[in-house]
Amino acid sequence: MRQFIVLICCFFSSAAHADAIAIALTDDLIEVDADFSGADLTLFGAVSGVDDPASAFDIIAVITGPNGAYNVRPLEQRGIIWMPGDAFRLDNVPRFYAASSTRSITDIAPLPDQAKFQLGIENIAAVDLRASEGSGYPYRAALLETLEFQGQYREALGEVSFVKGPLFTIKTALPPKTPVGEYAVSVYLYQAGVLIGRDSAELRVNRVGLERRIYELAHTRPILYGLLCVAVSLLAGWIAGVAFRKS
Repeated sequence: MRQFIVLICCFFSSAAHADAIAIALTDDLIEVDADFSGADLTLFGAVSGVDDPASAFDIIAVITGPNGAYNVRPLEQRGIIWMPGDAFRLDNVPRFYAASSTRSITDIAPLPDQAKFQLGIENIAAVDLRASEGSGYPYRAALLETLEFQGQYREALGEVSFVKGPLFTIKTALPPKTPVGEYAVSVYLYQAGVLIGRDSAELRVNRVGLERRIYELAHTRPILYGLLCVAVSLLAGWIAGVAFRKS
């Protein structure tokens, strides 16, 4: 597994308050190729103005992106056969979501903050999943459960660790099928249920090599991409037919 380290450098003036928290990415690009098998993402940071923040503060880190649309089809019984029903479209859904925290998010942040900042998987449904018609709660719940099962959504406790004084680390695993696109990295600092500091940064995941060319062709010239796929399939079928005839 490839190792990618996102270093969070913190700069504070002598007049900084105890609630200050800052992040900066030294490497804002992760390159994905055919051999990509996931990545261990480590974030480093600090809280300014205190010697032992672990005893008084809580931290929640959230990585999201990029957004997409999903069609959810419920199974419907038709006679003795179960078949997919009509599609229910869910828009503006993060294709990847990872939350890490010192304790349970529900014990750290109040409900309004959980909904506002998408703190926790359950709050993605309350904020970002918008159905095109009617009430889509069962479909939202099914989609969230599926994405969590696939490893695209995850919550973890204890991955935020204070290592020495105000310094802390946050570890997050990116799955092999990490989506390509723009990501937002947000870190929230809480004390006794009150948000007292936050900072954010951007992270990009891009394809490289032949995979990048194929990806760009599929998204910029889909008709040509489709024709090439058909041509390759026909060529493969013809080669297989010739091989079987000779055998």
